[in-house]
Amino acid sequence: MRALPLLLLVLLTTLSFAPAGGEAQQSGEIGVYMEERDGFLHIKLEGTSREIGYLHGKYLSPLIERGMAAYAHLTELRFGLSWSEVRAQGVLYWPYVEQEYREEIQGIAEGAAEAGARNPLGNRVDWIDVLSYNAIWDIWWRYSSVKKRLPSLPLSDDLPLHHCSAFVATGSATEDGGFVMGQNLWMPYFLIPAHAVFMDLKPPEGHRILMEVTAGMIWSGTEWYINDAALVVAETTLGVGPYQWGGTPSFIRIRKAVQYSDTIDDFVSIMLQNTNGAYSSDYLIADAKTNEVAILELGSEKWALERTTDGFLGSCNYPWDEEVAREMGAPQGWDHSCYPRYVRWKQLSEEYHGRINCYTGMMFLGDHYDTVKGEINPCSHTLCGHVENSSGYPHGSMDGKVVNRTMALRMETWARYGHSCGQPFLVEEHRREHPEYAFDDLIDMIPQPWTTFGVFERLTVEVRDSSGMPVDGAEVHLHSTLTNLTYRFMTDVGGRGYLPYIQTGEYTLEVKSSEGEYRDKIVVDRPTHLTISLHERHEVESFSKLAVALVILSILFLLALKWRREKI
Repeated sequence: MRALPLLLLVLLTTLSFAPAGGEAQQSGEIGVYMEERDGFLHIKLEGTSREIGYLHGKYLSPLIERGMAAYAHLTELRFGLSWSEVRAQGVLYWPYVEQEYREEIQGIAEGAAEAGARNPLGNRVDWIDVLSYNAIWDIWWRYSSVKKRLPSLPLSDDLPLHHCSAFVATGSATEDGGFVMGQNLWMPYFLIPAHAVFMDLKPPEGHRILMEVTAGMIWSGTEWYINDAALVVAETTLGVGPYQWGGTPSFIRIRKAVQYSDTIDDFVSIMLQNTNGAYSSDYLIADAKTNEVAILELGSEKWALERTTDGFLGSCNYPWDEEVAREMGAPQGWDHSCYPRYVRWKQLSEEYHGRINCYTGMMFLGDHYDTVKGEINPCSHTLCGHVENSSGYPHGSMDGKVVNRTMALRMETWARYGHSCGQPFLVEEHRREHPEYAFDDLIDMIPQPWTTFGVFERLTVEVRDSSGMPVDGAEVHLHSTLTNLTYRFMTDVGGRGYLPYIQTGEYTLEVKSSEGEYRDKIVVDRPTHLTISLHERHEVESFSKLAVALVILSILFLLALKWRREKI
């Protein structure tokens, strides 16, 4: 889904244009901006909790309806629960939802309903739908925990629920000593494209958050976060242990931990507070302020924390802590289906020690080496998941994300839509080979190029000529040093050009006019104001002509000197 350029409509701005390759939508409402690029939607939301929720629901309404229907499909397929039963389970979590998140959930429901979104039962979306949708993992975990005690309950154990591959490296393990983190999300392919959203969220309290989000959720749902305290969080899911009735739901704990944590210790403390045991996971955490990284392996009551400022930590749904594994009743070693990927992380960490950067991280996430067979074999055993090649069930990696310390400090990340390896998933081809999994809601998954996403900031450029006078109509061109992301605009009669929304990152800045030109590299990581003095073109041209003339004269002088010596 490659986007077409579109004029960026803004309020109270000069002639501003959307990023090339991005389709932008600026409403008359303050607090929202959205663009479409390389398979993802990229949206900024700010305001009160209710306002953020309302804008979220209104502008992502089609994806919310799509995502809710896909999760209803998965819940019925895996657990035999209808959406009516999901709603009955979901409403039980309302007493554990804090007021700011209640308001955000209610706002999402209002915005989505106003835009016409329907729930899986065909009714207009309401707050119980949105609450249940957010709590879906908690519902699955609670049901699975009960299922262990009551084997007669329906549960399709042959269908994979969730997997991810992730790593974090720092210190001597990386090329520059700064940390590098990467993760790809594994889910059934019929959940596309509701997961393909990057959100720049500015809540009224706590930290600003950049997250890859499932449309309609107040937490990521894909588990990729960067906050403005320079914490990065990723996750891979583990198995099911005892459920703690009356504990705080997982979706509340993770959102709160990202929004209110300054350090790794803060994050761990919030995640462990009154846990209900749902959504047992490995949480990978990196602190760009200290360059320390960690993995919190969080089961139900058992947990373990591994942290380092010099090393490599790999994760792939495998419980490496013995107590956590025992609590879940999960095997360790080769008897665990995810252990082959755990072995592969160890192999890659040793082979690339001291050379890990964002680009090797991208390669890791697209890796197809099967440690069971000892050969290239894209399947459920490989870091780039292709479960469809193992069982036919359309499940595996749906995206890739990589970030390093420099990018995290300005809340920017690499991302790729689709398999990290670049292979497509084609529905018609899959249906011919596996008619038993020919689901109606499957769509083609065509990988897009790696690109970057970040938070949006304000940029003002003031252009002056060599005498200090403002330059009207100067062309300002910014091009990302990493991707094809481009912004263009022109200055007004006061010599000022303004972009209310520019993605954080490093850019090449070019300014051209009849008065002269300017070129430099800039970094946008906060609201930025630049004053540019143009170099006059005739001076540049005169200098160039003088330089050429001097070169020619030098050559003639040397030739004359050589001729004279030969004659003598």
